[in-house]
Order: sequence, then structure tokens, then C-alpha cells
Amino acid sequence: LWALTLGNKTYTPPPRTESGIPPIQLIIENNHLTKNTEKQSKCYSLGPFNSERTARTVARMISDYGLATTIKKQKTRQTLDFLVYLQALPSRKEAEKVVADVRKNKIKNPRIIESGPYKNAITLGSFEDLDKARRHAEYVRFLGYDAKYTAQKKQKEVFWINYDEPMRSHAPVMEWVKSIDPKAVVQKIQKVCEF
Repeated sequence: LWALTLGNKTYTPPPRTESGIPPIQLIIENNHLTKNTEKQSKCYSLGPFNSERTARTVARMISDYGLATTIKKQKTRQTLDFLVYLQALPSRKEAEKVVADVRKNKIKNPRIIESGPYKNAITLGSFEDLDKARRHAEYVRFLGYDAKYTAQKKQKEVFWINYDEPMRSHAPVMEWVKSIDPKAVVQKIQKVCEF
């Protein structure tokens, strides 16, 4: 700086590169690096599929499109329906008296549970919709009984497809799913790549 400002004519700036050390290049200047960034991809999970056959068919379509895929199984608990019931009574005779009384109030098909943890409880109906189960339980409570409802579940195996998709590629996976199974309700979730 001293030499430049006071005008020392003998000053020479230091060399930009040294021998044996490669120069620094910006990413824009390096064609090799820009090609690597274009190869970046996003990974997704598609599912859940209730049928392994459907999952395999969709995975094959994704593979045929040129994308890497894997199928993973997952155990889950699925709600079958919602049971409205009266809690277990001490004896079957008492349960039969309550069933006779409930029938007078036009509740269809009350039944006594014969065994298990709900032995001598009375079922008052099963509903696919939680709101309908709540309304029915409220109606039974209005009649003077302490009705409850619970979700009846079972363990089920579902299938997820994991796949790798390049940044600018948009595989029409949702359309493929609908073409194979129009009733399937699946989601596409971005995730960390495993490929």
C-alpha cells in the first residue's frame, strides 16, 4: 500500500498463483462441478398402500421411468369402526334386564357380550364414523344410560414406496396410483435420501 500510494516505481505485486498449488476456481467456472449439482435429487415416500400388489405395480412403473425404488413394510393399527356400549354389569341376568329396557326405547339389536374383557357389557351398535358413534352415545345417555364409545382397531401391514427423483424430473406418481387403484388414498412425502 505504501509503495502504491507514494509511487514507488520498483514495486511489483505478488503472483496470483504459486507453482505446485492449483488455482481456486469458482463453481460457475468449473463445468465438472455444475454437472454434479444438476444430478442432485429429492427423495420421497409414497403410501401407505393397503395392498402389496398395488405397491409393487406402482414401484415397477416408477422404476421403468428410470428412478431408484425400494418398498418398505410397516405395521400399523387401523380403526375398523366405533363401538357404542354400556359397561359390563355384574351378572348376565342384570344385563338381560337392561337389554329388555333398552329395546323399549327403540334401540336396535342390543347384544350382551359373552366373553373377554367386556363380558356382560351391552353393545348398542357399531359405526364407521366417529361423529355418528358420539351422537348415538349421547342419545343413549339422554335415555338415562351411561353409554360409552371406543375405537375397535386391528393391526395391519401397509406398504410405502421410497424413490429418488432428480430435481427437474416430475414423475406422475399420483396419476399412476389412481390409474391402478382409483380408491387408494396415498400421500407423497419428501424425505432424506437413502439411495
